[in-house]
Amino acid sequence: MTTDQGRGVRGTADTGEQGRRRPRRGRRARPEGPSTREAILAAARESFLTRGYAGTTIRALARTAGVDPALVSYYFGSKGDLFAAAMNLRIRASEEIDAVLAGDLRTAGPRLVRLALTAWDDEEGGVTFRALLRWIATDDGAPEAIQAYATEQIAVPVAQALGRAGAARSEARERATLVGSQVVGLAMARYVLRLEPLASASIDRVVELVAPTLQHYLTGPLTTRSFAAPPVPAAAGTTPTPPRTHVSMR
Repeated sequence: MTTDQGRGVRGTADTGEQGRRRPRRGRRARPEGPSTREAILAAARESFLTRGYAGTTIRALARTAGVDPALVSYYFGSKGDLFAAAMNLRIRASEEIDAVLAGDLRTAGPRLVRLALTAWDDEEGGVTFRALLRWIATDDGAPEAIQAYATEQIAVPVAQALGRAGAARSEARERATLVGSQVVGLAMARYVLRLEPLASASIDRVVELVAPTLQHYLTGPLTTRSFAAPPVPAAAGTTPTPPRTHVSMR
């Protein structure tokens, strides 16, 4: 360790709120900034793939990345958040979902399904995602990991888009949770459980099959009272009751 002209020994951490904003100066194996973040992500991806979620520790991961363990929390928060970030190292789910939903929500279902499938099927970018999905299916840390992914990478941007479109906060959250459950379920069925014919279907076919459900969760009615009901049988000499219609979100 070396000193910095009387400022103290490198390797010690600032404390308090300032310490949170300026993580440990010490170990200079890697400079702070993008390269540090990338080193942590690379170490996390390797650890999750080889040891699983439960077998991955922040301390061991930091040692592999050549950084102080405090930097892992500084950049990524919890282990669940780090898992989500490593899983989406190439597909940047939350940013891309936000861009897809920036258009007309009434036609966003097909775009959202196509975005997910294109990223997951990609020979290079989807490899990590598919491998980590398989760990989710067997690892005892799966609930925390899958919750972090579904919430931060899918539900949050969907809820924000719905809020901008005028949905009440509670409704936006409910719809976003349903969308997240459908997207995660699709990923598990296609890449982990390998359910046929879904597993080998083309992207176009899966979009055709799944998009209507996603679209319904985004803008369709969520209660039976909102669905169009069949006409009520009319008594002799009376006019039949017309079916109830649903008014979609603007």
